Amino acid sequence: MKFAGNWAVAILLGCGAILSSRAADGVATASTDAKRLPPPYPGCVKIFNGENFDGWEADPSTWSITNGAMRGVAGTSRLAYTKKDYGNFRLIFTARMNPVNRDHLGILFWGDRPTNSAKPKIDNAGWIQFMPPHGAMWDYHPPKHRNLPHETLAPGLRDFTQWYTTEMLCNIEKGTMRAAVNGVEIARYAHPYPTERNDPEKRIVSGPIGMFRHGGGASEYKDIYLEADPKEDKLLTVR
Repeated sequence: MKFAGNWAVAILLGCGAILSSRAADGVATASTDAKRLPPPYPGCVKIFNGENFDGWEADPSTWSITNGAMRGVAGTSRLAYTKKDYGNFRLIFTARMNPVNRDHLGILFWGDRPTNSAKPKIDNAGWIQFMPPHGAMWDYHPPKHRNLPHETLAPGLRDFTQWYTTEMLCNIEKGTMRAAVNGVEIARYAHPYPTERNDPEKRIVSGPIGMFRHGGGASEYKDIYLEADPKEDKLLTVR
């Protein structure tokens, strides 16, 4: 009986080892499959991995990573920006304010590349800014930054504490931007001098894409996808 009992224990242990091995293989396979999944937006690549700032300039006095999002609050830097320059691009991202503190989100593009990530130059650096989810725009060309007239197609959203997904489609040759929030196109912009590349008061240039931290609020951005030189003048998130 003792011999039979030992055999039973051995069989149970063996079965357990096999099941554990299969479970581990299943986890490894699931992890590998997850890494192989295509991006949710055709033609786009993820440019922020949610773990570190690879591919970005982000001063630690302001920028950190919280729950997979880049978070900008306080410090000396108003901008986390890409190490690469872009002129024609599609940008899709999810963002919110946490807390709002009477401030707003913003995406900056077509401006001069900053030389100091701790204090990136924004004023008089030629940036165009789009502000989701409400859809305002701002112009940072000299001699003084100002509100930027644009076409409003639909009312934007005003609860900045919620996560919203924004898509921007920008074409520097045409000087155009289209923007959608949560699947609704809300804004279009056409630059009056689309071919100007030299006059600092009029020009637009290929440059970094910047995620803005404004005032005393905290800006959070995550799930950031980009398509360089988009093939279609079509907003992928609009159905």
